[in-house]
Amino acid sequence: MSNRSSAFEKAQQLVDNEKVDEALAEISEFTSEDGVEYSISEMRIINTIISEKLTSASFEEKKDACFACLDLIEGVKITKNAEWLELYNDSIYEIFSKLNRCARDEERNEVWNRLKELFYEVTLAAKKVWKEKNAPGGLEIYVYYAKLVKSYLDVADEDSFKICETFAKEAKFVGKGTLDDDDYKDAKKSIELINKTVGDAKHERDLLDDE
Repeated sequence: MSNRSSAFEKAQQLVDNEKVDEALAEISEFTSEDGVEYSISEMRIINTIISEKLTSASFEEKKDACFACLDLIEGVKITKNAEWLELYNDSIYEIFSKLNRCARDEERNEVWNRLKELFYEVTLAAKKVWKEKNAPGGLEIYVYYAKLVKSYLDVADEDSFKICETFAKEAKFVGKGTLDDDDYKDAKKSIELINKTVGDAKHERDLLDDE
């Protein structure tokens, strides 16, 4: 077993025993460089560490925990694999949804810009993985982004609203396509959720503008 494999295996054991900071230290050698590439099994462990780190942090620790977790996924080489992208997307959503509640006003623009950069890279890979616009996996990427657009309403830009709306519109135009019945139901739910989330966000922003 390589040093890297051993480190990630030990990190999983540590996080299972609620020793998340020790788990982070165990794999730090392999997570600190730009362009690092995680295997699917490593991404599963990263995902688990992020979830545990953010869940266990107190309110006072939450922001630092978010930034520590962000260091694990920024600058990573994106893998064009459905399961990997789903795990990565889950991690992005978990970090930024928690960070939304604790980032100071003067930090929010920077946080939003970091989120946009990550999302842009994810969507490029998603287009390769899910060829059809109505694929449930690809739509889920935009469901999460729409929710984050709504969360960061005070700093989100108009283009981000349009990106979500346009993708949902194009997916709806494709219709059922080659999807089976269950996947088509999932796709329709995602399309409806994207449209509702963006619609609600726009309504809330209009109310803020009127105040």
